[in-house]
Amino acid sequence: LRAIGALYAVASLTVVPLTYIRQAYSFSVGYGLSVATMAVALLLSFAFSGGNNISFSQINSIPSILALNALVYGLRLSGFLLTREYTVESKKKQFRDLDKTPRFKRTPLALGVSLLYSFMTSPLLFALRGVGGVVPGSNAEKVQLVFTGISIFGMLLEAVADQHKYLIKKQGGKEGEDKFVGPTTWSYKLCRHPNYFGEILFWLGLFGAGSVSFGKSVVAWVCGSLGLWGILSIMLGASYRLDKKQNEKYVGQVAFEEWKKEVNSSVIPLIK
Repeated sequence: LRAIGALYAVASLTVVPLTYIRQAYSFSVGYGLSVATMAVALLLSFAFSGGNNISFSQINSIPSILALNALVYGLRLSGFLLTREYTVESKKKQFRDLDKTPRFKRTPLALGVSLLYSFMTSPLLFALRGVGGVVPGSNAEKVQLVFTGISIFGMLLEAVADQHKYLIKKQGGKEGEDKFVGPTTWSYKLCRHPNYFGEILFWLGLFGAGSVSFGKSVVAWVCGSLGLWGILSIMLGASYRLDKKQNEKYVGQVAFEEWKKEVNSSVIPLIK
């Protein structure tokens, strides 16, 4: 429980100051950076705790690879969201318009989302703490490896889908126009929101890889499950709202209707 508290402290120290700068950073830039800082804190506490005597086996362990993936995920996401804010005028305005609450009154929001982020990342804590407890070559290690692969694939899918959409939107016409420009190719043939699908896979993989080391720990199962439930709810809710917004904005446009007919899955492939 104290370890979860430490994770929460790291997340809060990242999210709270950023929320004072921009309220929207609590669930955008602060979200990504908090995952990155928690990954760094965990790597320093476990994988790199040997000082000058760090062995290759420590860095090359499956949980360490999972942690490095979380670090890349967080840095990439926060960098992308910050870049998009400053290069897309509508996003800049959207973020600015959300600054309605006085700075210090944003603290409860920042602390609340920080708790969620710490729960979401908690399986990584147990994965790193459980190094040595997972027998090499065992079924548990194979399960951990598979879920780590899923997490890495999810991170890459989200990165590619985010960048693809960003470039298409930038090149596809004047901002503010109601013309549908896509994207409709590559990962956007898989489902209509592959970036959300990638994020789901990233967190599902992290939970699965960490759960191998949960054992009978009630704290591990409760915190990890609440975190996974939280992000799944957010992603599914966001995809529903975006579908609704797109239907209202692009209804009747041939390119949109054809793409929607061809790709009938919103966020989970093969599921309407």
